[in-house]
Amino acid sequence: MRACKIIMIIFSLALISCGSTKFEGKAVLAGKVCDMAGKPVPNYYVSLGLSLDAVTDSNGIFAIRDVSSGNYILHGAGNGWKSIEHEVSFYDRKSIVCIQVDSLESLLPEIESLIKEKNYSAARNLLYKSKSRNEKNPVFICYKKLIDYCAAPNEKRKKAFLSSLEKI
Repeated sequence: MRACKIIMIIFSLALISCGSTKFEGKAVLAGKVCDMAGKPVPNYYVSLGLSLDAVTDSNGIFAIRDVSSGNYILHGAGNGWKSIEHEVSFYDRKSIVCIQVDSLESLLPEIESLIKEKNYSAARNLLYKSKSRNEKNPVFICYKKLIDYCAAPNEKRKKAFLSSLEKI
């Protein structure tokens, strides 16, 4: 079983056994972001909004300071990674949040399938769900150009796609 899943199970059990008693003041929400194989994901941006954000270190660890107890939506994004939204209930000062993220490349087979079905709008929407922090990623740019070309083929879009393909 993956390390992140084990931590998440322990976290869930701790929440169930502790109930939902809120703590006073503010605390640090800590966590780890790992890939689907359980390896740490460095430089992944996480945010609760309202300037409550952090970036994971080389071990995938993050700490967001000055968090009041309550329920939050944790947003995450990273270059080469899918963006996420993860519900977090923060009622215990000792809670650890563990999040698993897929790589941007994991989206590509589904995007390619949508392109083959000529469902360019759905392909674009799926790709753009991970736009944050990927705007300059060569794979993201290439697939954006591919969708644009397939949706409305012309010589300019073809050249843009081929040019982006060379940068991968």
